[in-house]
Amino acid sequence: MLNRLFYQRVFSVLLMALMAIGWLGCNDSDPKSTHKTPSLVFKVNLGTEPPTLDPARATDLTSFTVLQAIQKGLVQLNERMEPVPAVAQRWTISSDRRTYTFFIHPKALWSDGKPVLAKHFADAWQRALTPETGSEYAFFLYEIAGAEAFYDGQSHDKTSFKSVSVKVLGPKTLQVTLKRPVPFFLSLMASPVALPLRLDQLKRDGDAFTEAGKFITNGPFLLSQWKHDSAITLKPNLHYWLGVPKTSIELVMVPDANTSVAMYETDQLDMIETTTSLPSVEVRRLKHSPEAHQLPLYHLNYLGFNTQHPVVRDVRVRQALALSIDRQWIPQLMQGGQQPNTTVLMPGLFGYNPHLGLAFNPQKAQKLLAEAGYPNGKGFPELSLAYRSGFDTRREMEILQFLWKKHLNITVRLENLDWKMFLHRLKTNPPALYRLGWFADYPDPDTFVSLFTRANGNNYSHWWNPTYEAGVIQAATLPNGFQRQQVLNALQRQLLEQDAVMIPLYTGTKMWLVQPCVSGFTINPMNLMDFQKVSVKKAADCLKR
Repeated sequence: MLNRLFYQRVFSVLLMALMAIGWLGCNDSDPKSTHKTPSLVFKVNLGTEPPTLDPARATDLTSFTVLQAIQKGLVQLNERMEPVPAVAQRWTISSDRRTYTFFIHPKALWSDGKPVLAKHFADAWQRALTPETGSEYAFFLYEIAGAEAFYDGQSHDKTSFKSVSVKVLGPKTLQVTLKRPVPFFLSLMASPVALPLRLDQLKRDGDAFTEAGKFITNGPFLLSQWKHDSAITLKPNLHYWLGVPKTSIELVMVPDANTSVAMYETDQLDMIETTTSLPSVEVRRLKHSPEAHQLPLYHLNYLGFNTQHPVVRDVRVRQALALSIDRQWIPQLMQGGQQPNTTVLMPGLFGYNPHLGLAFNPQKAQKLLAEAGYPNGKGFPELSLAYRSGFDTRREMEILQFLWKKHLNITVRLENLDWKMFLHRLKTNPPALYRLGWFADYPDPDTFVSLFTRANGNNYSHWWNPTYEAGVIQAATLPNGFQRQQVLNALQRQLLEQDAVMIPLYTGTKMWLVQPCVSGFTINPMNLMDFQKVSVKKAADCLKR
């Protein structure tokens, strides 16, 4: 039996490899060769089509990955997750920690050779804060004095942006005044919604300004080609003032992770990783490879509730569903480096407290469900759990489906949707229960606790609480210390225990493999890839395996 399974596995991998080779159109000059001759292009599987490359409208990791390569903001985050200069060569901060003055690098240029100016940031932020734009991350800019009132239409000057404390003091000088001190404000300036924009480009091309051949960018790479639902090619930006990259980047869109592994093992991909292209079933086989790397992530996988949905409107039902999950099953069965977690924060971030949240307690779960009117699950209505398509995700959901049947005697229907359809469903008609992952937008606990505030465009729970909102604001203004820890503890108790708005499942650990001919590639704890320093050697210069 073991030998037969082994040969079946080998055959399936070879078959997927042949399919992948045909899909990409490999070099047919030597039909006996199983290795495609590497070129000076770094080839990565993006997994899926980016929903948008409009910095004001992007909300997902796929879009962020591409945007980080082609655009630069005032600051960027270094390997230690600290804000360092990017477009801004330097900045000053007032004594009350509210006014920031940014001095833009004199050599900062757009890809068409024109200078990056302070007004390009002011224009971009005005557009993001204009409700008609539909920016779900506009709230990142709310810490700027007058920004939230401008967005809500409460300012006296609704068109000129003068009521917002963003001042262009000169061609290369931008001044921003906050409504209160926020310790992580500089980290916010590294996010996509804070990227600059050329209004002349927007007026010329409209919503098509992000297409290849039209998108004027200021990052290390150019959007050279975009074959929708197939591949994106990034070329070095020769006008990039912080150092022109050494290689081009090819981002293919192969949704099947097993196919990605076969492509990596036949040299058609230079990197595979556990978000898009390395299924957990393969992690066991490959984690000891000299090409493998691992890193804990600021990443939470969780179940969210539409708290207004009739099936889960009763908080006792939500609490019962949370208490009946034995999270230890997930890493045992998935074996992808998952770390079970009952809290909204994770190790490495200030505020993490492993004693918070609803831990596994099936007896209490059964009692609560009975109090809600469903003793032993009797009469419990149909519950749908929606999730993004993916082999690993389906296995996770089947584990949860099994645990709820075992401990609560209820049946949960799984609803598998592709990424675009899943996002559309969340935004228009959230199901009773949905599975999401959240990567930190900036290295601070605020990025997680603020996820369930009223202004957050990624809050699909239909829940908000004024006490919680006030606590989030208070925590955002406090330096790391005892007082901030106490506020964060209270927020998590309300979110996870008292109101059971969401169910944390586990925090992620990133694993990736990089071909021996590649150097300079890094991934940070927010799961963002850095292509800028990637170098790919010629085949003759390195030894394959």
